[in-house]
Amino acid sequence: MNRTLRLRNALWIAPVLLAILIRLVVIFYYGPYVSIHSDDAGYLRSAEWLLQSHIYAYYTPDAPTVHMLPGMTFILAGVLAVFGQGALGLYAGKIVFTLIGAFGIVGAYQSVAYVWNRYVALAVALFLAVYVPGIETDTLFLTETPFMAAFAWTVFWLLKVADTHKLRHVVFATLWFMVAMYFRPNLLLWAVVALAYLLMKRYPWRKLVGQGVIAAAVVIACILPWWIRNFLVFHQFIALTDDAANPLLLGTFQGIHFPAPNNPTAVEHHILDVHPNLRPQSMHEIPWFKAQEHAAMYRIREWHRSFPQDFWRSYLWIKPGILWTRAYFPIRMLGILPSTMKAVQPVLLWASLIGHGIALLFARGKRKEVLLVLLTLLYFTVLFAVFFAYERYNVPLMWLMFSGVPSGVYGLIEATKWLAGGRRRAGARS
Repeated sequence: MNRTLRLRNALWIAPVLLAILIRLVVIFYYGPYVSIHSDDAGYLRSAEWLLQSHIYAYYTPDAPTVHMLPGMTFILAGVLAVFGQGALGLYAGKIVFTLIGAFGIVGAYQSVAYVWNRYVALAVALFLAVYVPGIETDTLFLTETPFMAAFAWTVFWLLKVADTHKLRHVVFATLWFMVAMYFRPNLLLWAVVALAYLLMKRYPWRKLVGQGVIAAAVVIACILPWWIRNFLVFHQFIALTDDAANPLLLGTFQGIHFPAPNNPTAVEHHILDVHPNLRPQSMHEIPWFKAQEHAAMYRIREWHRSFPQDFWRSYLWIKPGILWTRAYFPIRMLGILPSTMKAVQPVLLWASLIGHGIALLFARGKRKEVLLVLLTLLYFTVLFAVFFAYERYNVPLMWLMFSGVPSGVYGLIEATKWLAGGRRRAGARS
């Protein structure tokens, strides 16, 4: 009996080992230099520059940056400091990210199992093990992998908090929340969703206030070194990053009938014509971001003024569609065709949404948790639709989206049991 129970509690091991095996095959088959030559290369350069010049930089080794919080740079710098900056260091870095990705799968499994059961969680974990966009992000140096891991464990501890009301669980949830923030600062306002969930769970007000003060203290303690660094370097208070302007500007080139010019490079050239000294590859990084923000807001106003219906259609339908119906597959691997991923992703999306709807209707006692998932998905959808919608951004959220499929099946089973019980009761009365 005890052996059977231990096996059930260890169901997560098989999908995690499968995930690690697949990712190691990808790493060693394709080699350490596989890259999308975009964000991943920027994070790697930032780590190398930190080791070489002890300056936290992104655009140029000579200028400090607030482009991003330093989570990615610190992880990569730690790996490169131990294993070197050659092929061995790259191999080690990709293996570390694979292990972080596996840890994220464990977190997703535990979160789903806490709400539903081990078998629903097993289905989600197996999906994550073989989901090709997840394999790609776990074998590249991208924020999606550590963010997904930290956020999955944040959700797990939030679920525990809602049931136990224990302070230590609040601290664990807050610490994981802050780890996730160091990779994706746009997570910040998701705290409102977490608060709404606790209120739905009728969390005691006195504890909510008292523990909320402690959680706020943990947040400040975690972010204070970043605030101090920014004040010493830039002589101003910068809460998180100052780079929201770039995705805001890029987001004005998605949709239909957006203002001319039709590409961001032309806008940036116009900014440089007016302000020739404003380049991110200099000490003028923050003014450069401000100029991008002004350009973005001008384009948004013009778009709404000239084509209001197309503006709202773009932000409410087209951009969310870009985010969710496209699969992130920049590098073809494992013999899988892009056309296959293009066909599979919408099926996954609609099956998941239908499953969430079924679970919301029929899974009695789980509706608040389903609402937490749906509000979380809505939060990130709105966030990326307002700024820049990109299919890569859905990868660390697919465990939440896909959980709708097995949870929907669970809801149907529960509904069937309820109907069968009703018939038996009616038969007994007759």
